[in-house]
Parts: sequence; structure tokens; C-alpha cells
Amino acid sequence: MRSSARENERMLGERSRGRSLVRMMKKMVSVVRGEPEINPAPLIVLGNQKSGTSAIAHLLADYAGLSKTIDIPELWWPTLARLLRGEMHLSDLARRYPHRFAAQLIKEPNLTFFYDDVKTVHPMASFVFVVRDPRDNIRSLLNRLSLPGNLTAYSIAEHRLEPAWAVIFDAPLWGWDEVQHYIDVLAIRWNRAVDVYREHADEMVLVRYEEFIADKMGTIEHLAERLGLPQVNDITDRLDIPYQPRGERDVPWEAFFGRENLARIERLCRERMAALGYSM
Repeated sequence: MRSSARENERMLGERSRGRSLVRMMKKMVSVVRGEPEINPAPLIVLGNQKSGTSAIAHLLADYAGLSKTIDIPELWWPTLARLLRGEMHLSDLARRYPHRFAAQLIKEPNLTFFYDDVKTVHPMASFVFVVRDPRDNIRSLLNRLSLPGNLTAYSIAEHRLEPAWAVIFDAPLWGWDEVQHYIDVLAIRWNRAVDVYREHADEMVLVRYEEFIADKMGTIEHLAERLGLPQVNDITDRLDIPYQPRGERDVPWEAFFGRENLARIERLCRERMAALGYSM
């Protein structure tokens, strides 16, 4: 019996050493090939879709001379659904597409909703969180999808959205089984993104999109200073580049949403709006 136990231990040890050797060889091959490795300490820009993350990420990276990953398509549908269902982990995706997770600055709004997983993949990361008034944020998102804001009901099938966008409105997938109205889904999603910031505020630098629009250069300079990033490049000529399609900023909220749908947003987001300085 003792001999059998020792033999089992020996075999287990050999298997463990074998797996370690395989991992080491794979790493050596990737180094020889010049393949990128996952960056353990990137600067990660989080925030809801259409909150200004693209512009701020681009400008900050250019200002400080950082390599950048702007969006991770491999994280979109159907991978996003698998992550939400718990069928895979973000680290699985990072190992498969390390080049997406290798840059000095990474911006991908969907990462906002997997904050703990992000910290597993990037254990020494720094974070910026971009927030925007939910009324403007939701209007901009609907503008991007050419959807009106005053519908009483909404059908994904009827509007034939791309799966990468349709998933945003899939309330059951996000765990909101009782939520049916499309404006409610978007308002609750804004809340969920803000909750990530509020729960980890001591680990993030907050940027309000409205302050960025009022003073783009000053906001980037202040943000870089808070993050300890020196200026490497002059970005004056890049400040007004449209990094995303512009929404209908000049259309009043009530004109876009109608009184009832605007009230939905303000009712659902009221407490978090107040906490972040957004007035009713």
C-alpha cells in the first residue's frame, strides 16, 4: 500500500512538473515570436457606453505617450453573454487575445461590469471612471442606434439591432428579469455602472464628461497630474476630433424622451445623480 501511495505521489509530481514545463515552453515561444503579454499594471478607462470614454482615453494616451487599446471587439457578443452567464471568465479571454490586454492604456466600457475580474487579469491596474448625466448618456446611446426615446414599448427584433448593441437591452441576461421597458433597462444599467464607481471610489479617478466638454485640455492635464503621468505630446490639434458619432446634444430632454420616459430616468437614477452632483 505504501509503495502504491508513493508511486501515485511520484506520478502526480511528474504531471505537475510536466504542466509547468509546458507553460514555460509556451511563454518562451511567445517571447521568441515577440507576442505581447498581458500588462499587469495598465491604466484602464471605465464608464458606461457613450459617456465620453473614447475621447478621454484617446487624448490621455496621446498626451502621455501611452500605447492604447480602444475597445475589445472579442469581448462583445456572444462573449459578453457568456461572461454574464458565468460560462467563462475574463482571464480566459485575456489569455486567448493577450494583445488586447497588453497596452499601457485600455478602454472598453463593458469591462466596467466585470470590475473584480478585471483586477484579477490586471492586478496592479489604475482606473479612471467617466460619468455623464444619465439623460444625456441615454439619449446619446439611443442616437447612436437611431432609436427614438419616447417609445412606450421596444422590440429588439423590430429594430434589428446588431447583436453587440442588442445585448444592452436584454434585461434577463443582465439579471433584471422584471424590467421590461427599454428606458428602464438603460437607466438601471447607468445605475449599475455608477455603483461600480461608488463601491470602488478610492481606487478610481472620477471624470465628469460635462467638465471635460467645458475644458478639454484642462481636464486632460488635471487627470494626467492626478495619475502621475508626464506630458509627452502636444494634443492641442486633437482636442476636437470626433472619436464617436455625435448625438443630438441640442435637443431638450423632454422633447427627445417625452415627459413619461424622462420621468422614468429621473425616478430610477435620482439618488445616484444627486450623489454625483447632477441636478434634477
